[in-house]
Amino acid sequence: MRDREREGATQMAGAKPMLLWYVWIRLVDGAWHRLDDISKQLHLPKNAVEWAAKFLCDKGMAESGFEEGEIRLHQGGARFEDAVKALVPSTKPQHSGR
Repeated sequence: MRDREREGATQMAGAKPMLLWYVWIRLVDGAWHRLDDISKQLHLPKNAVEWAAKFLCDKGMAESGFEEGEIRLHQGGARFEDAVKALVPSTKPQHSGR
C-alpha cells in the first residue's frame, strides 16, 4: 500500500511542475490572460489551470486581475525555477548540527 502511495506522490510531483510550466509559458508575454482561454488552449480542466494560477500568484510570480479569472505574469522578476522548488520538497537528507 505504501509503495502505491509513494508512486502516486512521485507522479503528482512530476505532473504539477509540468502544469505550472504550461500555464507559465502562456503568461510570459506579460499581457492579461483569461483562465478560461488558457484552459481551452491547453485542453486542460479549468480547475487545474485555476490551481496553477493560484499557486503562481501565492508565490508572487503572477498577479490576479481586477476581473475574475484574469492573470498575468508579475513584473517583479520571479523565476519559474523558484516556484518549482517551492512545490517539490527537497530530497536531500536533513543533517543535524551536532
